[in-house]
Amino acid sequence: MRSATTRTLLAAALLAAFGSAQAVVLPPGSTQPLPGTTAAAEPQLAGVVEVDELVPFSFATPGGDIFGNVQVRVVRSSVDDTIDFYWRVFNDRESASAVGSFRIGEFYPTTYDANWRIDGLGDVAPLSATRFDGAFLGYVNFNFSDLLSPGTSSNFFFLDTDAHSYAKTAIYDLTNFGQTHISGLFSTYAPVYANVPEPGTAALMLAAGGVFGFVGRRKRQRAS
Repeated sequence: MRSATTRTLLAAALLAAFGSAQAVVLPPGSTQPLPGTTAAAEPQLAGVVEVDELVPFSFATPGGDIFGNVQVRVVRSSVDDTIDFYWRVFNDRESASAVGSFRIGEFYPTTYDANWRIDGLGDVAPLSATRFDGAFLGYVNFNFSDLLSPGTSSNFFFLDTDAHSYAKTAIYDLTNFGQTHISGLFSTYAPVYANVPEPGTAALMLAAGGVFGFVGRRKRQRAS
């Protein structure tokens, strides 16, 4: 497995060599690699932090509990006044095992532009993102292929939107590697557009038994 430092240095070198990073748009029903980007390459990412929250999580696995914090951040672009939504995951050093993915639902921008920040804090980046299709177009998995091991934190990863307003209408959870065990659901921020009805509630996700392919035999536990 590549070290986080080596991966980040390689990504930074590639970004410098090509001069800029292109937007990573997630088509429905696809998984796309996330190469990482910077505010220098995408100036619209620079802005003012309007929300910065640290939310604890924990969930049980056969080997013990996985626990830590998610940093939730909302940034208003200083270039075009649009809103970007950031998350960063901290896996506690006493956790039993690695975090495998961060999954967001009920998130409805006009375009799904995902990536992670090379020019920021963190040890491990999500190397790909998966967007679902059909009834679940508003659901995205950020996948830690290098594994977010105990005692490490992720880089900030984000969804860049053209919205100018936001509200706490989205949800997220976390999984272990292999997505066999998952945390409870947490509320988070999502874009709000004028003259557009608010998206459905988390009930859709729950009614589906877990939109990300959860099955009844998998163990769900609420975060403490």
